[in-house]
Amino acid sequence: MRKTDGVHRRLTVAALLALLALVGCASTHAPPVDPHNIILFIGDGMGVSHVTAARVESGSLNMERLTTGGFLATHAVGSFVTDSAASGTAIATGESTVNGAISVSPAGAPLKTVLEYAEENGMATGLAVTCSITHATPAVFVAHVPDRSDDVLIAEHIAAGGVDVLFGGGLGYFLPASALGSLRKDDRNLIYEMEGEMTIVRTEEEFNELLGRDRSDGERVAGLFYRAHPPVEYERAPSLARLTAGALDILAGDEDGFFLMVEGSQIDWAGHENNSDWIIAETLDFDAAVGIGMDFAERDGRTLVVVTSDHETGGYAVLDGSVAEHRVSRTGFTTGGHSASMVPLLAYGPGSSHLGGIHDNTFLGNALIEHVRSVAR
Repeated sequence: MRKTDGVHRRLTVAALLALLALVGCASTHAPPVDPHNIILFIGDGMGVSHVTAARVESGSLNMERLTTGGFLATHAVGSFVTDSAASGTAIATGESTVNGAISVSPAGAPLKTVLEYAEENGMATGLAVTCSITHATPAVFVAHVPDRSDDVLIAEHIAAGGVDVLFGGGLGYFLPASALGSLRKDDRNLIYEMEGEMTIVRTEEEFNELLGRDRSDGERVAGLFYRAHPPVEYERAPSLARLTAGALDILAGDEDGFFLMVEGSQIDWAGHENNSDWIIAETLDFDAAVGIGMDFAERDGRTLVVVTSDHETGGYAVLDGSVAEHRVSRTGFTTGGHSASMVPLLAYGPGSSHLGGIHDNTFLGNALIEHVRSVAR
Protein backbone atom coordinates (compact mmCIF):
# COMPACT_ATOMS: atom_id res chain seq x y z
CA MET A 1 0.00 0.00 0.00
CA ARG A 2 1.29 3.47 -0.82
CA LYS A 3 1.84 5.91 2.03
CA THR A 4 -0.47 8.44 0.42
CA ASP A 5 -3.38 5.97 0.61
CA GLY A 6 -3.21 5.96 4.42
CA VAL A 7 -3.09 9.74 4.51
CA HIS A 8 -6.07 9.89 2.14
CA ARG A 9 -8.05 7.45 4.30
CA ARG A 10 -7.30 9.45 7.46
CA LEU A 11 -8.40 12.66 5.76
CA THR A 12 -11.61 11.01 4.54
CA VAL A 13 -12.44 9.75 8.04
CA ALA A 14 -11.67 13.17 9.52
CA ALA A 15 -13.89 14.85 6.95
CA LEU A 16 -16.74 12.41 7.67
CA LEU A 17 -16.46 13.00 11.42
CA ALA A 18 -16.50 16.76 10.84
CA LEU A 19 -19.61 16.44 8.66
CA LEU A 20 -21.37 14.34 11.29
CA ALA A 21 -20.50 16.94 13.92
CA LEU A 22 -22.04 19.67 11.75
CA VAL A 23 -25.20 17.62 11.22
CA GLY A 24 -25.44 17.08 14.98
CA CYS A 25 -25.13 20.81 15.61
CA ALA A 26 -27.74 21.58 12.96
CA SER A 27 -30.22 19.08 14.39
CA THR A 28 -29.79 20.59 17.86
CA HIS A 29 -31.19 23.86 16.53
CA ALA A 30 -33.84 22.37 14.21
CA PRO A 31 -37.45 23.38 14.89
CA PRO A 32 -39.50 20.89 16.91
CA VAL A 33 -41.52 18.32 14.98
CA ASP A 34 -44.55 19.14 17.10
CA PRO A 35 -45.75 22.75 17.26
CA HIS A 36 -46.43 24.76 20.39
CA ASN A 37 -49.60 26.27 18.86
CA ILE A 38 -52.01 25.28 16.08
CA ILE A 39 -54.19 27.59 13.98
CA LEU A 40 -56.66 25.72 11.76
CA PHE A 41 -58.37 27.77 9.05
CA ILE A 42 -61.43 26.22 7.38
CA GLY A 43 -62.91 27.91 4.32
CA ASP A 44 -66.35 26.32 4.34
CA GLY A 45 -67.24 25.22 0.81
CA MET A 46 -63.92 26.50 -0.57
CA GLY A 47 -62.65 24.52 -3.55
CA VAL A 48 -59.72 25.09 -5.87
CA SER A 49 -61.74 27.35 -8.17
CA HIS A 50 -62.79 29.55 -5.24
CA VAL A 51 -59.11 30.10 -4.43
CA THR A 52 -58.30 30.63 -8.11
CA ALA A 53 -60.94 33.33 -8.57
CA ALA A 54 -59.88 35.18 -5.42
CA ARG A 55 -56.23 35.07 -6.48
CA VAL A 56 -56.98 36.40 -9.96
CA GLU A 57 -59.01 39.29 -8.58
CA SER A 58 -56.53 40.22 -5.85
CA GLY A 59 -53.26 39.41 -7.62
CA SER A 60 -51.93 37.39 -4.69
CA LEU A 61 -53.16 35.67 -1.55
CA ASN A 62 -51.88 35.18 1.98
CA MET A 63 -52.58 31.50 1.38
CA GLU A 64 -49.57 31.51 -0.94
CA ARG A 65 -47.34 32.03 2.09
CA LEU A 66 -47.99 28.48 3.29
CA THR A 67 -45.21 26.17 2.15
CA THR A 68 -46.75 22.67 2.01
CA GLY A 69 -49.66 21.71 -0.24
CA GLY A 70 -52.03 18.87 -1.02
CA PHE A 71 -55.67 17.84 -1.22
CA LEU A 72 -58.31 16.28 1.00
CA ALA A 73 -61.05 13.90 -0.14
CA THR A 74 -64.31 14.63 1.64
CA HIS A 75 -66.75 11.68 1.44
CA ALA A 76 -69.03 10.86 4.39
CA VAL A 77 -70.18 7.47 5.68
CA GLY A 78 -72.89 6.27 3.29
CA SER A 79 -72.72 9.46 1.19
CA PHE A 80 -70.47 10.25 -1.75
CA VAL A 81 -71.12 13.97 -1.17
CA THR A 82 -70.60 15.20 2.38
CA ASP A 83 -72.16 17.99 4.40
CA SER A 84 -70.31 20.30 6.81
CA ALA A 85 -71.27 18.27 9.87
CA ALA A 86 -69.76 15.00 8.65
CA SER A 87 -66.71 16.56 7.04
CA GLY A 88 -66.15 18.84 10.02
CA THR A 89 -66.38 15.83 12.31
CA ALA A 90 -63.69 14.06 10.26
CA ILE A 91 -61.37 17.06 10.61
CA ALA A 92 -62.15 17.52 14.30
CA THR A 93 -62.02 13.88 15.39
CA GLY A 94 -60.20 11.85 12.74
CA GLU A 95 -63.31 9.67 12.32
CA SER A 96 -65.85 9.51 9.49
CA THR A 97 -69.55 9.80 10.24
CA VAL A 98 -72.91 10.28 8.53
CA ASN A 99 -74.19 13.57 7.18
CA GLY A 100 -75.83 15.71 9.84
CA ALA A 101 -73.92 14.23 12.77
CA ILE A 102 -71.95 16.54 15.07
CA SER A 103 -68.91 14.65 16.42
CA VAL A 104 -70.79 11.44 17.05
CA SER A 105 -70.30 8.11 15.30
CA PRO A 106 -72.90 6.72 12.88
CA ALA A 107 -74.28 4.83 15.90
CA GLY A 108 -74.45 8.04 17.96
CA ALA A 109 -71.43 7.54 20.24
CA PRO A 110 -69.48 10.72 21.12
CA LEU A 111 -66.17 11.18 19.30
CA LYS A 112 -63.42 13.09 21.13
CA THR A 113 -62.29 16.22 19.25
CA VAL A 114 -58.91 17.82 18.72
CA LEU A 115 -60.09 20.80 20.76
CA GLU A 116 -60.99 18.51 23.66
CA TYR A 117 -57.60 16.80 23.43
CA ALA A 118 -55.99 20.25 23.48
CA GLU A 119 -57.88 21.22 26.62
CA GLU A 120 -56.90 17.93 28.22
CA ASN A 121 -53.26 18.75 27.47
CA GLY A 122 -53.53 22.16 29.13
CA MET A 123 -53.70 24.22 25.93
CA ALA A 124 -55.92 27.28 25.52
CA THR A 125 -58.63 26.90 22.87
CA GLY A 126 -60.67 29.14 20.61
CA LEU A 127 -63.22 29.34 17.80
CA ALA A 128 -63.74 32.39 15.53
CA VAL A 129 -66.34 32.16 12.76
CA THR A 130 -68.58 34.21 10.45
CA CYS A 131 -71.73 32.21 11.26
CA SER A 132 -73.61 31.32 14.41
CA ILE A 133 -71.20 29.68 16.83
CA THR A 134 -73.75 26.83 16.97
CA HIS A 135 -73.48 26.12 13.23
CA ALA A 136 -72.09 22.80 12.01
CA THR A 137 -68.38 23.56 11.62
CA PRO A 138 -67.73 25.30 14.95
CA ALA A 139 -70.11 22.87 16.67
CA VAL A 140 -68.12 19.77 15.73
CA PHE A 141 -65.17 20.92 17.82
CA VAL A 142 -67.18 21.21 21.04
CA ALA A 143 -70.58 19.51 20.83
CA HIS A 144 -71.73 15.91 20.43
CA VAL A 145 -75.26 15.71 19.01
CA PRO A 146 -76.84 13.54 16.29
CA ASP A 147 -78.61 16.40 14.50
CA ARG A 148 -76.78 19.51 13.31
CA SER A 149 -80.03 21.49 13.29
CA ASP A 150 -80.40 21.28 17.07
CA ASP A 151 -78.81 24.68 17.73
CA VAL A 152 -80.39 24.94 21.18
CA LEU A 153 -78.73 21.75 22.41
CA ILE A 154 -75.48 22.64 20.66
CA ALA A 155 -75.47 25.98 22.51
CA GLU A 156 -75.79 24.11 25.79
CA HIS A 157 -72.79 21.93 24.92
CA ILE A 158 -70.79 25.02 23.95
CA ALA A 159 -71.71 26.87 27.15
CA ALA A 160 -70.44 23.91 29.19
CA GLY A 161 -67.50 23.15 26.93
CA GLY A 162 -64.68 25.18 28.45
CA VAL A 163 -63.53 26.90 25.24
CA ASP A 164 -61.50 29.99 26.12
CA VAL A 165 -62.45 32.18 23.13
CA LEU A 166 -65.79 32.06 21.29
CA PHE A 167 -66.27 34.64 18.52
CA GLY A 168 -69.22 34.61 16.10
CA GLY A 169 -72.99 34.94 15.99
CA GLY A 170 -75.80 32.93 17.60
CA LEU A 171 -76.52 35.03 20.69
CA GLY A 172 -80.22 34.12 20.50
CA TYR A 173 -79.52 30.46 21.26
CA PHE A 174 -77.95 31.45 24.58
CA LEU A 175 -80.78 33.74 25.77
CA PRO A 176 -83.90 32.59 27.66
CA ALA A 177 -87.21 32.61 25.78
CA SER A 178 -88.35 35.61 27.82
CA ALA A 179 -85.45 37.77 26.55
CA LEU A 180 -85.63 39.97 23.47
CA GLY A 181 -83.99 38.21 20.51
CA SER A 182 -84.08 34.74 22.04
CA LEU A 183 -84.13 31.71 19.73
CA ARG A 184 -84.86 29.27 22.58
CA LYS A 185 -88.21 27.88 23.71
CA ASP A 186 -87.22 27.48 27.35
CA ASP A 187 -86.08 29.88 30.04
CA ARG A 188 -82.56 28.58 30.40
CA ASN A 189 -80.14 31.54 30.38
CA LEU A 190 -76.82 30.29 29.06
CA ILE A 191 -75.36 33.80 29.04
CA TYR A 192 -75.95 34.02 32.79
CA GLU A 193 -74.33 30.60 33.24
CA MET A 194 -71.30 31.61 31.15
CA GLU A 195 -70.81 35.02 32.78
CA GLY A 196 -69.47 33.39 35.90
CA GLU A 197 -66.62 31.93 33.83
CA MET A 198 -66.21 34.29 30.85
CA THR A 199 -66.26 37.91 29.81
CA ILE A 200 -69.20 38.38 27.41
CA VAL A 201 -69.15 41.04 24.68
CA ARG A 202 -71.95 41.72 22.20
CA THR A 203 -70.85 44.73 20.13
CA GLU A 204 -67.86 45.83 18.12
CA GLU A 205 -67.29 48.66 20.60
CA GLU A 206 -67.15 46.23 23.52
CA PHE A 207 -64.81 44.02 21.49
CA ASN A 208 -62.45 46.94 20.84
CA GLU A 209 -62.49 47.94 24.51
CA LEU A 210 -61.72 44.38 25.51
CA LEU A 211 -58.64 44.21 23.30
CA GLY A 212 -57.52 47.66 24.34
CA ARG A 213 -57.06 46.86 28.02
CA ASP A 214 -54.78 44.63 30.06
CA ARG A 215 -56.17 41.19 30.74
CA SER A 216 -55.44 38.67 33.42
CA ASP A 217 -53.80 35.40 32.45
CA GLY A 218 -56.33 32.74 31.60
CA GLU A 219 -59.15 35.17 30.85
CA ARG A 220 -61.94 33.57 28.80
CA VAL A 221 -64.03 35.61 26.37
CA ALA A 222 -67.22 35.05 24.37
CA GLY A 223 -68.07 37.55 21.66
CA LEU A 224 -71.57 36.84 20.32
CA PHE A 225 -72.21 39.76 18.00
CA TYR A 226 -75.42 38.78 16.21
CA ARG A 227 -78.72 37.14 17.16
CA ALA A 228 -78.19 34.37 14.61
CA HIS A 229 -75.80 34.51 11.64
CA PRO A 230 -73.70 37.62 10.89
CA PRO A 231 -74.41 39.47 7.62
CA VAL A 232 -72.29 39.27 4.48
CA GLU A 233 -68.64 40.31 4.37
CA TYR A 234 -69.02 44.05 3.69
CA GLU A 235 -71.70 44.51 6.39
CA ARG A 236 -70.37 42.56 9.36
CA ALA A 237 -68.16 43.84 12.13
CA PRO A 238 -65.79 42.91 13.60
CA SER A 239 -64.26 41.36 10.49
CA LEU A 240 -62.93 37.81 10.56
CA ALA A 241 -59.39 39.20 10.45
CA ARG A 242 -60.12 41.31 13.54
CA LEU A 243 -61.66 38.33 15.32
CA THR A 244 -58.59 36.25 14.48
CA ALA A 245 -56.24 38.95 15.76
CA GLY A 246 -58.29 39.28 18.94
CA ALA A 247 -58.36 35.54 19.53
CA LEU A 248 -54.60 35.29 19.06
CA ASP A 249 -54.03 38.21 21.42
CA ILE A 250 -55.96 36.38 24.13
CA LEU A 251 -54.75 32.82 23.50
CA ALA A 252 -51.05 33.55 22.95
CA GLY A 253 -50.60 34.34 26.64
CA ASP A 254 -51.04 30.68 27.59
CA GLU A 255 -47.61 29.17 28.24
CA ASP A 256 -48.93 25.70 27.37
CA GLY A 257 -49.82 26.73 23.82
CA PHE A 258 -53.18 27.00 22.09
CA PHE A 259 -55.49 25.52 19.46
CA LEU A 260 -57.58 27.98 17.41
CA MET A 261 -60.07 27.16 14.64
CA VAL A 262 -61.07 30.01 12.32
CA GLU A 263 -63.85 29.49 9.76
CA GLY A 264 -64.76 31.53 6.69
CA SER A 265 -68.32 30.27 6.95
CA GLN A 266 -70.08 32.18 4.19
CA ILE A 267 -67.92 31.06 1.28
CA ASP A 268 -70.26 28.05 1.37
CA TRP A 269 -73.40 30.16 1.33
CA ALA A 270 -72.17 32.12 -1.69
CA GLY A 271 -71.54 28.82 -3.46
CA HIS A 272 -75.08 27.64 -2.69
CA GLU A 273 -76.36 30.86 -4.26
CA ASN A 274 -74.09 30.39 -7.32
CA ASN A 275 -72.90 33.95 -6.74
CA SER A 276 -69.32 34.34 -7.97
CA ASP A 277 -68.84 37.91 -6.71
CA TRP A 278 -69.94 36.87 -3.23
CA ILE A 279 -67.63 33.82 -3.34
CA ILE A 280 -64.67 36.02 -4.18
CA ALA A 281 -65.50 38.60 -1.47
CA GLU A 282 -65.88 35.93 1.22
CA THR A 283 -62.73 34.08 0.12
CA LEU A 284 -60.71 37.29 0.27
CA ASP A 285 -62.16 38.06 3.71
CA PHE A 286 -61.08 34.57 4.81
CA ASP A 287 -57.65 35.10 3.25
CA ALA A 288 -57.19 38.31 5.25
CA ALA A 289 -57.68 36.25 8.41
CA VAL A 290 -55.13 33.74 7.12
CA GLY A 291 -52.71 36.65 6.79
CA ILE A 292 -53.17 37.50 10.47
CA GLY A 293 -52.44 33.90 11.39
CA MET A 294 -49.37 33.75 9.15
CA ASP A 295 -48.00 37.01 10.57
CA PHE A 296 -48.26 35.49 14.04
CA ALA A 297 -46.73 32.17 12.98
CA GLU A 298 -43.78 33.78 11.21
CA ARG A 299 -42.99 35.87 14.30
CA ASP A 300 -43.54 33.02 16.73
CA GLY A 301 -41.67 30.21 14.95
CA ARG A 302 -43.53 27.51 16.94
CA THR A 303 -46.96 27.65 15.33
CA LEU A 304 -48.48 25.23 12.81
CA VAL A 305 -50.92 26.92 10.42
CA VAL A 306 -53.28 24.74 8.37
CA VAL A 307 -55.66 26.06 5.70
CA THR A 308 -58.25 23.72 4.25
CA SER A 309 -61.94 23.26 3.48
CA ASP A 310 -64.63 20.85 4.58
CA HIS A 311 -66.03 20.37 1.05
CA GLU A 312 -66.55 22.17 -2.25
CA THR A 313 -69.81 24.03 -2.87
CA GLY A 314 -71.39 24.90 -6.20
CA GLY A 315 -69.30 22.84 -8.60
CA TYR A 316 -67.71 26.22 -9.28
CA ALA A 317 -65.49 26.81 -12.33
CA VAL A 318 -63.50 29.84 -13.48
CA LEU A 319 -63.93 30.01 -17.26
CA ASP A 320 -62.51 33.35 -18.43
CA GLY A 321 -60.84 36.50 -17.19
CA SER A 322 -57.57 38.41 -17.16
CA VAL A 323 -54.63 37.90 -14.82
CA ALA A 324 -53.10 41.23 -15.92
CA GLU A 325 -56.33 43.10 -15.21
CA HIS A 326 -57.18 41.13 -12.03
CA ARG A 327 -60.55 40.23 -13.46
CA VAL A 328 -62.71 37.11 -13.52
CA SER A 329 -65.20 37.61 -16.35
CA ARG A 330 -66.95 34.26 -16.73
CA THR A 331 -67.72 31.49 -14.26
CA GLY A 332 -69.97 28.47 -14.13
CA PHE A 333 -71.70 26.22 -11.60
CA THR A 334 -72.86 22.63 -11.83
CA THR A 335 -74.96 22.50 -8.65
CA GLY A 336 -76.59 24.59 -5.95
CA GLY A 337 -75.32 22.10 -3.39
CA HIS A 338 -72.02 20.48 -2.53
CA SER A 339 -69.80 18.50 -4.88
CA ALA A 340 -67.48 15.58 -4.14
CA SER A 341 -64.39 17.39 -5.47
CA MET A 342 -61.24 17.29 -3.38
CA VAL A 343 -60.36 20.49 -1.53
CA PRO A 344 -57.06 22.31 -0.88
CA LEU A 345 -54.82 21.46 2.06
CA LEU A 346 -52.07 23.99 2.84
CA ALA A 347 -49.72 24.06 5.83
CA TYR A 348 -46.86 26.06 7.33
CA GLY A 349 -44.61 25.72 10.38
CA PRO A 350 -43.50 22.90 12.67
CA GLY A 351 -45.24 19.65 11.79
CA SER A 352 -46.35 20.85 8.35
CA SER A 353 -44.04 18.82 6.13
CA HIS A 354 -45.91 15.51 6.47
CA LEU A 355 -49.28 17.08 5.59
CA GLY A 356 -48.49 17.36 1.88
CA GLY A 357 -50.06 15.01 -0.65
CA ILE A 358 -53.54 13.57 -1.17
CA HIS A 359 -55.41 12.28 1.88
CA ASP A 360 -58.85 11.53 3.25
CA ASN A 361 -60.12 14.25 5.59
CA THR A 362 -59.74 11.88 8.56
CA PHE A 363 -55.97 11.97 7.99
CA LEU A 364 -55.89 15.66 8.88
CA GLY A 365 -58.01 15.10 11.99
CA ASN A 366 -55.70 12.39 13.26
CA ALA A 367 -52.58 14.42 12.46
CA LEU A 368 -53.90 17.41 14.42
CA ILE A 369 -54.85 15.21 17.37
CA GLU A 370 -51.37 13.67 17.44
CA HIS A 371 -49.83 17.14 17.48
CA VAL A 372 -51.91 18.44 20.39
CA ARG A 373 -51.33 15.26 22.37
CA SER A 374 -47.56 15.75 22.13
CA VAL A 375 -47.41 19.53 21.78
CA ALA A 376 -43.89 20.96 22.22
CA ARG A 377 -43.44 22.75 25.54
